[in-house]
Amino acid sequence: MIHRINSIFRRNLPAKILALCVAVILWVVVMNDQNPAIEGSFNVPLAVVNSPEGYKITKSEDSVKIKVRGPRSLFVTATSDDFRAYVDLDGAEDGKQDYKVQTALPQGFELVEVAPETVSFDLDKIIQKQMRAEIIVTGASAPGTTVAKVTQTSSIVTLEGPQSAVDTVVRVVGYVGLSGNSADFDLQVPLTALNADGREVQGVKVVPSATEVSVSLARGLTKKIVTIHPVLQENLPKNYELGDVRTDPIKIEIAGDSKTIESLSAIDTEPIDLSKLTATKKMTVRLALPDGITVTNREVNVSIEVKKKTTN
Repeated sequence: MIHRINSIFRRNLPAKILALCVAVILWVVVMNDQNPAIEGSFNVPLAVVNSPEGYKITKSEDSVKIKVRGPRSLFVTATSDDFRAYVDLDGAEDGKQDYKVQTALPQGFELVEVAPETVSFDLDKIIQKQMRAEIIVTGASAPGTTVAKVTQTSSIVTLEGPQSAVDTVVRVVGYVGLSGNSADFDLQVPLTALNADGREVQGVKVVPSATEVSVSLARGLTKKIVTIHPVLQENLPKNYELGDVRTDPIKIEIAGDSKTIESLSAIDTEPIDLSKLTATKKMTVRLALPDGITVTNREVNVSIEVKKKTTN
């Protein structure tokens, strides 16, 4: 039986092989004619894999355009959900860098191009930084009264956010309005992180976000306007020289008993260390108040101009 089957199979073998080849060719021709290869494009959301922890990640593109080639029949049911585009951030470092877009395609599709081929990512490390919060008193109390003391429960706060944003914070402030108050009062004061231009820094969290402030008022005190005198300590680094030194405000209203007030024409700041200054800097400095002297705001801003010495 087996011999008979082998005999039938081998009979006219070359003709049979030729017929098979012709059939395959005809099938390919028919299929190409009925279901030709075409190209199409899909807009695909850009995913991110292996994102490093502790970073704020921003990317220049949220989606990419994938151009593919495949049999026409595959495009009938294909949607953008069937395709995947992603960037692998494994081993990514701080800063801005371009990364290649990778793709995953359904079976039967061939990738033609991805636009854009690379996407820019910015990795901004989330950091924490401690800073002293200052309370700024605005307005005026009732006639015949003045602010004797302002205390707060949380003078040190923690800033948390992307390093690029936290590094721009120069002050954390809370505002207390007197609004004609005639008696001592307490209130919760929200705290805000500000940059050098006095604008709120977005994306930075202040912890705690508010502080309890107590304002004590006094009667019968004498008031006087005096100049603020910045006290500079130590010398500048070698090859640097001091330019203008200005306070904001230049003058301030103080209050106290008449004998103490009479002898004062200026109020010193706490010592300002110049030993590490190599560039112009703005800073917040506390006033060194004599005993019995009160002010509405004990902190002032000081701008110190530092210039590199010119050599002839």
